[in-house]
Amino acid sequence: MTVRRIAWLVVLACAPAWAHTPAPEDVVATIAEPAARVAAGVERAQRDVRNPRVLLVRVSPEWFARPREVRAAAAAEWREAWRRAVPDGVVAVLDAGTDRAVVRYGPGGAVLDVRDPG
Repeated sequence: MTVRRIAWLVVLACAPAWAHTPAPEDVVATIAEPAARVAAGVERAQRDVRNPRVLLVRVSPEWFARPREVRAAAAAEWREAWRRAVPDGVVAVLDAGTDRAVVRYGPGGAVLDVRDPG
């Protein structure tokens, strides 16, 4: 299976719930849905209780086993969906084991860097 095909499978696993303007809870539920979590290597997704503009996505070791392009595509889709639900929203993709950020977003939300573990 090619990297591009894997990336599209991850994005398509999340897409059905985001065809309309989603509620923040819809975005969280879609990312946290078991099949989507396994496909993307997500341990858990939740809205930050202290700052509801922030979506926290904690990724498992399986996330790091996926090609960088697949991880970047998933992170871009999460940010796009979250911004549709929360116009001034912020996404933090964190290593579940260390709480370190593993995706760096740039101006306009472009994924600038997808980090490896460590």
